[in-house]
Amino acid sequence: MGYTKGIDGTSSTIGQVLETNLQVNSVSRNAFRIMKQSSAMNKLSTLKITKKMASGTEDEVCIEKDNLKISFENLAGLGNGLKTTTHRLADALMIKFTELGSKEQIVTLSLDEYMRLCELKNTTEMRKQVNSDLKTLLNMRVSFQKSSNREQSMQDIRLCTNVKIKNNIIFFTFSDEFFIIMKTMPVMPYPEKLFRINLKKNPNSYYFLKKISEHKKMNYFKKNADTLSVKTLLSCTPELPSYDEVVNTDRAVGRRIIEPFERDMNELSDILRWEYCHSNGTKLSDDELVNFNYHIFYGLLIKIKWREYPKLERKKNKVSKSK
Repeated sequence: MGYTKGIDGTSSTIGQVLETNLQVNSVSRNAFRIMKQSSAMNKLSTLKITKKMASGTEDEVCIEKDNLKISFENLAGLGNGLKTTTHRLADALMIKFTELGSKEQIVTLSLDEYMRLCELKNTTEMRKQVNSDLKTLLNMRVSFQKSSNREQSMQDIRLCTNVKIKNNIIFFTFSDEFFIIMKTMPVMPYPEKLFRINLKKNPNSYYFLKKISEHKKMNYFKKNADTLSVKTLLSCTPELPSYDEVVNTDRAVGRRIIEPFERDMNELSDILRWEYCHSNGTKLSDDELVNFNYHIFYGLLIKIKWREYPKLERKKNKVSKSK
């Protein structure tokens, strides 16, 4: 703790990409896929509900974050919980949906392909996990209040109406409402690295990289495309305790927040480099490095340098012809 991370290394593009028809070339282990993106689903992927968190609930299980609410009719519908594996499976299904042109309401994904993506070999455990995550997705209802015209509100809609695994194929049927919304949404480059993260060893890395990827796509043509705050990254992961929670217990802020943060950002080193900085891009002073603490940490920005990232092009505006 108390040092900056280097971001030396070169950055290159891996394909010419149109905003309206995103296509990304795969390059070794830094491959990108494409996935439909929406504000509601982006925020949904920052939430976590475990059986323990929902224990004692007799009727509806729900969790709210800002303008998003997700609910389950009862505890049984939660499966083993809304977890990182649930978000990862939803990503894989959305990638399939996107890459097939967003035209089919029923999405299929072979269990073998999913296991290869996640670099897992235990078929029995994977099938058990997927069944649990499918149960969670099937019983989930989502409400989302849009904050801009670029978004779409959701009013207590289901994501899917039917799920199953048959002959080692995952079947996922979009609900009518969710299908209509998602087929009109823009696409984002999705790093395959998100599937390869060891979720036990680096529980925050999935959330960090997902947020960094969303931020990059949404701000690609802006100066802040590769800069986001520590505060933003802390808010996107449900795996770190809050500052108040730590201060009110063992006060080990460095060990329980800062060190896991840096460890799980470093786990992304094969796809990006990062360092702390201030709003004007300046590095930390010697005094800040020597006296590095949570209050300095919380007010910092993170500067990202991708090792490789797809080149995007601006969407061409249609010019109306006047007689």
